[in-house]
Amino acid sequence: MKMKIYMETYGCAANQGDSSIMKGILQEKGHEICDDIKDADYILINTCIVINTTEQRMIHRLNTFKKDGKPIIVGGCMASALPHVVKKILPDAVLLPPKYIHHVADVVDKKNDGFFPKQKVFVPREIKIKLNFPISDGCLFNCSYCITKKARGNLISYSPEGIIEDIKFAVKNGCKEVRLTSQDTASYGKDTNASLPSLISSICKIKGEFRIRVGMMHPLSAYPIFDELLDSYANEKVYKFLHLPLQSGSERILKKMRRGYSIKNFLEMVKKFRKRYPDGMLATDVIVAFPSESDEDFEKTYDIVKKIQPDVVNVTRFSPRPYTDAKRMKEKIDTKVAKERSRKMAELAEKISLERNKACIGKEYVALIIEKRGEWMVGKTENYRSVFLKDGEIGEFVDVEIEDATVTHLIGNRKHHI
Repeated sequence: MKMKIYMETYGCAANQGDSSIMKGILQEKGHEICDDIKDADYILINTCIVINTTEQRMIHRLNTFKKDGKPIIVGGCMASALPHVVKKILPDAVLLPPKYIHHVADVVDKKNDGFFPKQKVFVPREIKIKLNFPISDGCLFNCSYCITKKARGNLISYSPEGIIEDIKFAVKNGCKEVRLTSQDTASYGKDTNASLPSLISSICKIKGEFRIRVGMMHPLSAYPIFDELLDSYANEKVYKFLHLPLQSGSERILKKMRRGYSIKNFLEMVKKFRKRYPDGMLATDVIVAFPSESDEDFEKTYDIVKKIQPDVVNVTRFSPRPYTDAKRMKEKIDTKVAKERSRKMAELAEKISLERNKACIGKEYVALIIEKRGEWMVGKTENYRSVFLKDGEIGEFVDVEIEDATVTHLIGNRKHHI
């Protein structure tokens, strides 16, 4: 029987990738994804619980859905790490943790003979111009603050053949921005005999005009493969974009976080990336007010951010998560102090972003137009900066000259060849 399913997705690129697979599977089985909850026979929410505010938002959404009285499937990290929280609100909800998403149509069709894990390759997907491709699930590490480890478990890398076949199909059917996603892309293949650089190189050989964005990588797993990684970035299909989370500039706090790398190693990678791709884009993450973080620890982080000049800094105030060692740590930082550190770091990040973007004025790039926003067309340059243009078609590669810049994006003018 054909069902209409209303879907909401929250959280990281891996979750977005999971949702595109679930949509693809449901559509292949003849079901329909609808935009209005009123028309739906089923509600599917793909959840995120990375920090407390996100968890509270999920709880709010579950309570809202409860009023609709429709059957609900809860996917994502909440389904695997905090099932009791879901069941307290929705005792009849079906839980679909990330490793079981291929069973989504079985749930809707009431063919529930038990779940088993399966690689997320050779699967249908809803194909769009930009698409998140999970290349692995889980993680090799065990950072003291992270609930995602409990939610997604140990590293499982998917077969390169499967990933390549799925990307080939997507590119053939209109995908232009291939986003390789994972909890840690640099760990890819460390549990098999594959590797991220060789995977990137293989994807580059796929025929067609498209670009590849490599997602976040843990500095500890990136360090041993970094030279090969930079080599694989040389292909024009790869965005010169590196997402390498610092988290703290204090060796003491890094140890408490169980991050496993040294500041020296981190800085070495940033230096190599900037030397090889001077115009490349560097994104990093910082956690402020981690338990026992002193003013001196914070200043060390602040100074490193100032030194490396990242184009993007994702600033997060420490949020204690269930089942993590960091939740049990004493010496919590006063909320007022935490807010002030967060504000100060965000202010620095904004200042650097604006300066880095302004340095692009007068330069020329080739941008892939990926969406329309108001009267603007939005493209991505070869180093993954957003550029706003007045004209162009979605999916088109255009030559642009940068005329102005803001904190978040460039403003460009399309160059028409005579």
